[in-house]
Amino acid sequence: MAPPKKALLIEYELEFLNMKLEELKQYIEDTPFSGLTDRMAYKETRGGGLIPVCIATKEAQRKDLTQALKDYAEILRTVDTMRIKEEGKIVEVRGNVELGSQASQYLAERNKK
Repeated sequence: MAPPKKALLIEYELEFLNMKLEELKQYIEDTPFSGLTDRMAYKETRGGGLIPVCIATKEAQRKDLTQALKDYAEILRTVDTMRIKEEGKIVEVRGNVELGSQASQYLAERNKK
């Protein structure tokens, strides 16, 4: 079986990163800084009683959201860089046809120099 074309792999990676960007964006929008409160839960003791335990403080949640914003910006820069790189590789061909394997190899070798 022939290996998949690299352009298709990069397109798949771009789609994947775009999907993750949307998920991260939705998480950030759903968790505003002003709505943060300490998350509490009850933990069972040996004697069978329950004691309140802090699972995540407001500060820890704020730090997580700040890190999520940084990750979002970094992924966005990576996606933009990949798009620019891919647009630079596109070669105009008459008749709207794809290049054959030999022509693609030739162009790849020429671009390396």
